[in-house]
Amino acid sequence: MVPASLSLVVGALWFSVSSAEQPNIIFIVADDLGWNDVGFHGSNQIPTPNIDALAYNGIILNSHYVHSSSTPTRTALLTGKYPMRLGLQGSSFLPADKRSLPDGKLLPDYFKELGYDTYLVGKWHLGYSKWNDTPQFKGFDHHFGFYNSFTSYYDYLTTWKFNGKDYTGFDLRKDGKSALEESGKYATDLFTDYTVKTIMDQDPSKPLFIMLAHLAVHAGNNGKLLEAPQETINKFSHIVDSNRRTYAAMVSKLDDSVGAIVEALDSRNILQNTVIAFISDNGAPTVAPTFRNWGSNAPLRGVKNTLFEGGIRSIGFVYSPLLVQSASPLLVQSARVSTDLIHVTDWLPTLFSAAGGDIGILDQDLDGIDQWSSLVYDLPSPRNDILLNIDEKTRNAALRFYNWKLIIGGSQNETLSDYYGDIVAENIEEQTYNLNGVLESPAGRVANKINYSPLSPDEYELIRSKATINCLDGKAKKNPCDPVGGSYCLYDIPSDPCEENDLAKFFPSVVRQMKRALVNYRSSLISQLDEDVDIDKADPKNFRYVWGPWVDCIKPDCSSPLEK
Repeated sequence: MVPASLSLVVGALWFSVSSAEQPNIIFIVADDLGWNDVGFHGSNQIPTPNIDALAYNGIILNSHYVHSSSTPTRTALLTGKYPMRLGLQGSSFLPADKRSLPDGKLLPDYFKELGYDTYLVGKWHLGYSKWNDTPQFKGFDHHFGFYNSFTSYYDYLTTWKFNGKDYTGFDLRKDGKSALEESGKYATDLFTDYTVKTIMDQDPSKPLFIMLAHLAVHAGNNGKLLEAPQETINKFSHIVDSNRRTYAAMVSKLDDSVGAIVEALDSRNILQNTVIAFISDNGAPTVAPTFRNWGSNAPLRGVKNTLFEGGIRSIGFVYSPLLVQSASPLLVQSARVSTDLIHVTDWLPTLFSAAGGDIGILDQDLDGIDQWSSLVYDLPSPRNDILLNIDEKTRNAALRFYNWKLIIGGSQNETLSDYYGDIVAENIEEQTYNLNGVLESPAGRVANKINYSPLSPDEYELIRSKATINCLDGKAKKNPCDPVGGSYCLYDIPSDPCEENDLAKFFPSVVRQMKRALVNYRSSLISQLDEDVDIDKADPKNFRYVWGPWVDCIKPDCSSPLEK
């Protein structure tokens, strides 16, 4: 039974949160960022002081799941639905691909109805064959970024090889219009500067929703090129491998972006009423042929494009002074590590709830679950299972159910299911974690300034230790399983997060129960849309060497209807 005094405090807090002005929401999506590439997960290789500072002062989501590649994750985020219910459970969209996000109400549509100004900055990757498929016709008031999966970091040229031929075009647009004048500026800085300017120029009477979908740290130009400013690369001389060194610089620039955004929010005196969420769209492509970027998911198994934890267990945290529960000794600052299940589909109802929206008006067919109250009050998550995917073509499927995870089938490339924790650790000088750098980072200084009770160094270290995964206490793999060969692989994820000990033969009833659940989920599956490449008509050379809509364009003019 809850004590009366605590009930009064909770009730008073609920009134203060629900009656506050609508919060600004900044949702940051990193691209292909590995679990082991941020400091708060225990890695010392790449300092990420701003990211770490926000994570420590917010809620680290240690059981945050996404999909194994870009388009399905972004589909789930914006629709609140499992991609397999929309036919998008398979491969990500290609350049010149006619596939697109099906019609329907998206996350930014809901926020516009709540009075928000809505911005997408950076990557779209949800279809662009027709203008109606592009961001500003899908709920965003403004879009500054690119349409394809990747582009280069300075000249914004995307080269795609198809049937042995290279197709190259410019891929950067501002509100539908080609932004050639921005060429030469580093992408992470460019998108950060636009976001900061948007924050600084925002009408204080209107709430702001920004989805900042970085290019970083995806490999550019068909997976062959990593790019970062040389002065940043030079900071990582302790990393011998030149590719890993450049990747580290890319991560560092991503971290700088977070710090600049926090400073901008603070300078406008709106950080106190802002929610910042940070995720990666999938795990790092540690090895070829997955657009390798030399990231690391250690110690997790698997990489991008697999349903092992390394592919789908995403970096995630949410930071907001609204999560600081009270100055009362009964309810303290909400800095913690959550191991509750949360899925990328949950962000739509969760953020809508945080914005003061009535959950009852949302599409009742959503797969996402509102987790806002659970986050604010540190209550148990209402989610106990996650459909990780069903791909009827590859016959690859996975499900989380409480502590269990079942995987059936796998990638056609067996090597992707392996462990790659030591690859990036070789030839790297031993580093120590710079906690003072976290405290003195732009985000760290701002967080300490506005906290009721700033965290002590010991508290930072304790949170970090809780967010760090250790697998089977260093013991050898007990009972390995590779589902590519047709096996059913069952893991107890809380005790075996690196999926080293298959328990299928020990718990056959659990396997049967989870297989039945997958069969039930499959009843709502829509056959996935086939890749539909229309390169002859979409070839950028038809449109002054710019990637963009082609179905409703007349060569060489492909100007947006918004310009007319």
